[in-house]
Amino acid sequence: MKRFCAAAACMVLAAVFSGCSDKKKNDSPDKKAEEIVSPRTVAFEWQEPYMAKLEEFKGSDVFQESNGIAGSMFDLRDLDLDGTPELIISPSAEAGEKCTVYTYSSGAVTMVGESGNNGFITFYPASGLMNDEFQGEGFVMGEYKRFVAGEFFTELTYYNNIDSAVSGAVIRYEIDKSEVSLTDYNEKILSITEQPSLAVGRKYTFGEATVDYAVYCAESWDDVASRSMKSAFKSKIKELMGEYGSASAFELVDMEGDECPELIFSEGNSEENACRLFVYRDGELIEGEGKYGINGRFGFDNEKLVFFTINPRTIEQIGSLTGASLDDYEKSGSLMECGRKYLASEEVIAAFFD
Repeated sequence: MKRFCAAAACMVLAAVFSGCSDKKKNDSPDKKAEEIVSPRTVAFEWQEPYMAKLEEFKGSDVFQESNGIAGSMFDLRDLDLDGTPELIISPSAEAGEKCTVYTYSSGAVTMVGESGNNGFITFYPASGLMNDEFQGEGFVMGEYKRFVAGEFFTELTYYNNIDSAVSGAVIRYEIDKSEVSLTDYNEKILSITEQPSLAVGRKYTFGEATVDYAVYCAESWDDVASRSMKSAFKSKIKELMGEYGSASAFELVDMEGDECPELIFSEGNSEENACRLFVYRDGELIEGEGKYGINGRFGFDNEKLVFFTINPRTIEQIGSLTGASLDDYEKSGSLMECGRKYLASEEVIAAFFD
């Protein structure tokens, strides 16, 4: 596998994206430097209980040490939109592996149940549905369920054995345990799967720097970002989602280690889709040179502040906003996936930035 290390380009990025703490004084009243509030000043009741659950899992027999973006990982996602994220732990990315979902309520962490396949859950934010599927020999069966008031509720079940056709089996399609035609089956399934979706469960590895960032920083940006910063991010996301459509997504991530978030905009979730990076400086957004990643996402090393392409086919593109040398870079155990935390929609933008 070839590795592309654009050291010169990274140095240019570092010069353009000078850190929040190194901003030059500007006398213009419209570009007055803003005080950056640390996300660590925001405390949530779920933080320490979730941290304890992560430590408990890390000490269990099923925990697998991460090797790149592999092994055990976790995620924090608000599945029922009540303002408190659920903790989703993915033991591995192996075929058939399900995620364990936990929720926090009334001072306690409760296991909701298991869901997903291949180590992640396909989540449809607009409807709140998520997919739970099992692939057997020649057949597939699954359900679409919703997380409400601390519980999973099944909305639709499905079954088909189309993969048994080569063995001469009678093909059967079922919806809610009743046989249906192929047309009706596809209509029911497509009414859900045509919605924009997110893959949740495998966002963060269990490295110390990443766990710390996920629990104490990642969920606080909408609370600490200034009004002008939110306005700039909001305008840019609206502009770009008009260009890239409903599969586009965004995320705020501190990529310089200065507790000031950068905006990552994901063009979509197809292989040809990449991410665009923006840094907020004195009332303006500055875009980085080039695009990064594939499938609308890329990896980030929270310990070494380096970003990289996840599962590249031929070239591994690496870079940094800090200007640090990448000649001898080796990934730490503190990695995360970036780009597709929130779908870019009017409803999400209003909830996040208003």
